[in-house]
Amino acid sequence: MGAIMHYADTTTNDNGTVTAFCYCGWSQQHDTQESADAAAEHHQNDADEYAAA
Repeated sequence: MGAIMHYADTTTNDNGTVTAFCYCGWSQQHDTQESADAAAEHHQNDADEYAAA
């Protein structure tokens, strides 16, 4: 099976936190935009580790 492409993004919440998310259902809440961006990038770059989930 080939690599599955994941496209993660972020959204700022009303309470000031930032959620990183992907169409595959993965998401993580973060305190800063920088940490959410890093998580989204990690998710996209390491998508194969999430494929089995």
